[in-house]
Amino acid sequence: MPGTRCRTASSRAIKFVAVAALAACAAACGSERAASEPPPTPTQTASPGQSATPSPKTFSFKINPVGTALATGTISVSAGQRSTTIELNITGLQPNSSHVSHIHTGGCPPSARGVIVFALNQVVADGQGTADTKTTLHITYPPASGRWYVVVHSGPDMQGSSSAYLMCGELF
Repeated sequence: MPGTRCRTASSRAIKFVAVAALAACAAACGSERAASEPPPTPTQTASPGQSATPSPKTFSFKINPVGTALATGTISVSAGQRSTTIELNITGLQPNSSHVSHIHTGGCPPSARGVIVFALNQVVADGQGTADTKTTLHITYPPASGRWYVVVHSGPDMQGSSSAYLMCGELF
């Protein structure tokens, strides 16, 4: 049958053109990726209600003056999977003053105080006595056991009267 042979050849030509068009399209789409860039790998998708990268958990605590100090403030804790950021927002400090700060084990009452476990960045007040200090630590929060508290000392170092607690705030 002469007509069948033409249809078969015509059908093959159409298939060839379609395959060639798909190959050209695939090549064009793939040309956007740099030659040295590896092909994409599948990523794990989160199930409904879960995010692939969890947002940090944020906690807020008061940091209270010790003794006759007039400063007040807050401690913000932003806890991620691999790091934790501690932010101290304080008002009422001596203008342009500098203060050592760190995290201890235990609690603020003198009978509950423990050892220093993490140093925080120096708290430096501006000309109005306001400070906003952030420190990022490679720790998980909350602690697996025990309690932590933040201390802001009276001065820039741990010498003499500078070592006295100016402010204290419980973290956990």
